[in-house]
Amino acid sequence: MEFMTPQRDGSGVTLTFAGRLDTVASQELKLPIRAELDRQPTNLTCNFKDVTYIGSAVLRLIFEAARELQRRNGLFRITHCSPDIQRVFALTGMDHLVDGGQCPAFTHEIKDGTLRIFLQGRMDALRVGEIRSDVRKILSTHRGPVRFDVGAVPYAASAFVHLCIDASKTAKSHGSDFGMEKVVPETAHIFRLAGLQSLILSSI
Repeated sequence: MEFMTPQRDGSGVTLTFAGRLDTVASQELKLPIRAELDRQPTNLTCNFKDVTYIGSAVLRLIFEAARELQRRNGLFRITHCSPDIQRVFALTGMDHLVDGGQCPAFTHEIKDGTLRIFLQGRMDALRVGEIRSDVRKILSTHRGPVRFDVGAVPYAASAFVHLCIDASKTAKSHGSDFGMEKVVPETAHIFRLAGLQSLILSSI
């Protein structure tokens, strides 16, 4: 079975996926996806209309393709997802790439005196600008430990670093502490370069 069929249109390409995209499929898809990226498309669309299942290995390939297009200032999008497949992208913080999907917002909870803010999606300057005031408002009223759960954050810009510094200062001013949990390697690297590795409590 063909797991992927490319269709090129000028400088863009649509990759139409089909079937069960499990670990076996990921091995067959790795080189073909790489070949399409090497063509330097200005836009790339992934069509999941006939996909019945998508596993973590293929999600990783899709995430890497999206990140590469974004680094080139290209356009990346995901289309024709069934509700089940769209739910998978939502759980991994990638639903902002899905046509018709909502930009992921943050959620929060207070448990055992600790404020935990769950962040999703790319924390670029635009996204941080959208959430900064709401996050600060929540932080200003909390008197206890603060944690940012960033397991679903694949990218963090300097604006996000500053948001974390602000959160740390606010927590300290309230006599408590701040830290980030489930930090992916790419985000951890940025904080280490900034000399802020002490803010990282756990990584994945």
